Amino acid sequence: MKQIIQKLGSWAIDTSLFYFGYLNFTLNFIKGCFNRHLLNPSVKLVFFRQIYFTGVQILPMFSIISIIMGLALVGGLTNFMVQFGAQDRVGDVLVILTVKQLAPLLTAILLTLRTSTAVTAEIALMKMNREVETLKSLSINPFVYLYIPRILSGIVCLGALSTIFVYIAILGGYMILSFNLNISFDFLIQTIFDAFTFKTVLVFLIKVVLLGYFIMSIPIYSALQVDNAVTEIPIALLKGMVRLFYAIILVEVLGVLI
Repeated sequence: MKQIIQKLGSWAIDTSLFYFGYLNFTLNFIKGCFNRHLLNPSVKLVFFRQIYFTGVQILPMFSIISIIMGLALVGGLTNFMVQFGAQDRVGDVLVILTVKQLAPLLTAILLTLRTSTAVTAEIALMKMNREVETLKSLSINPFVYLYIPRILSGIVCLGALSTIFVYIAILGGYMILSFNLNISFDFLIQTIFDAFTFKTVLVFLIKVVLLGYFIMSIPIYSALQVDNAVTEIPIALLKGMVRLFYAIILVEVLGVLI
């Protein structure tokens, strides 16, 4: 019983320290976004390099997955609905399934598996090799030079890739419908636009911003907890991924409730 209480107490303390520390990290991020040094060419270079690594290099694999998901889920589900005479609701289902649910979620998962892990290892190695301390000694704000460009690139890439997923998934659904049921593209687009509302766009933007922020900020913050041992990097990586998937679930629940 004593060991259980000790473990619960240790977990509560660690969790509280993480949330307070992460809140402070978030406040520093918001403050840093108004720093004039963000317009420095070196900061822009970090931002665009991260855009290339996060958003551009993943495009071939992402496009294939989007096509498969569009054909399998969107096309299959809409085909099922039309066969049962629910073609008037195709637009609503496509909007809810792709824009509000699948696009941000699948994009976040793919970027988590590919980019977030790399960012955790990169920042952890920089922290262990005292590169972060070196930047501070040179009066260079690590938030401005290292963290903010990566976080902003995560938000931008997640938004862009989610939008691409929506287009590809809708085209995949149209291919199924046009071949099987001879439904015109104009009809499909019209039903989708009729189903679009301000709330749909708002939920999409909220999820993109939150997920984009989490997939970069949580790995960075977890990496900063590493001290001087190389063996701490896998631990930080594991903790960061677990926390990140909790955050993704939280955002998905929030998206359903809105």
